[in-house]
Amino acid sequence: MSIGFKDKFGMWLDDVKDRIYNVLGQNKSEKEEDLYETRWVWYHTLLVVELFIIIILLVFIAI
Repeated sequence: MSIGFKDKFGMWLDDVKDRIYNVLGQNKSEKEEDLYETRWVWYHTLLVVELFIIIILLVFIAI
């Protein structure tokens, strides 16, 4: 029996939530400096993605 799309998406979403939870500092097994670097990288990656989306939207508005 095949797993439905809703179930696959739910499992994927749970996996993503777990990874974000661990990356953003809830996993205290890392040293504080490594944790800062990890947060810095994730924050700036999200910032770049957000700016890219804004630029694309502004291009569509301008055309």
